[in-house]
Amino acid sequence: MMTEIRYNLVDNWQKKELDLQTLEQALENGSAGPYTDRVFSSIGGKWKKYSKRGVSNLYLLKEMEDDGLVCAYYAYSIRDGVIGEDILAKIRSVCAESLGGGEMYAKCSDSSPDGWLDTNPEFLTKLVSQGKADLLYEYLNAELYSEGIVLTSRGMKGRKKDRLAASAVAWGVKDKGLFNKGSYYSVLINNDVL
Repeated sequence: MMTEIRYNLVDNWQKKELDLQTLEQALENGSAGPYTDRVFSSIGGKWKKYSKRGVSNLYLLKEMEDDGLVCAYYAYSIRDGVIGEDILAKIRSVCAESLGGGEMYAKCSDSSPDGWLDTNPEFLTKLVSQGKADLLYEYLNAELYSEGIVLTSRGMKGRKKDRLAASAVAWGVKDKGLFNKGSYYSVLINNDVL
């Protein structure tokens, strides 16, 4: 018997309003304004190692549960930390229509929200241009990168799905080394500390 796939089960949480400038100060200094939890110092320790880095609002695109794993796709801005409502609605519409459970399960199965995970939009753009891409995740990252938007995915066991309730993301670009150069590494910041 196949397990039932359920969609949109984390959206009983509300996106929090952010003060991005103060949030960035909290990562730089360990705390600032309302952002006083020790997690900011912990995240900031790694975040400050990236010469190109920033913070952004985090936008939920689609979520689902399959076989006990809650999966979520998100988008964030590498320009000013904000994605306009019009483009966000378009991305969500594409995900609602075309993003399947198989892809989400594969992308999210080993991607904890509090881990630093990478997306390399330039590499994914090459995959698409060479006709080698086969995931919606790859196509969307390639198309949206010129707009300053990057996608990321996370997964969590159902009993811990509240850890996917995040309204902010800290990101940094790997600009050295042989592997993953140009990748955007990101970590989610949970609503509990925002």
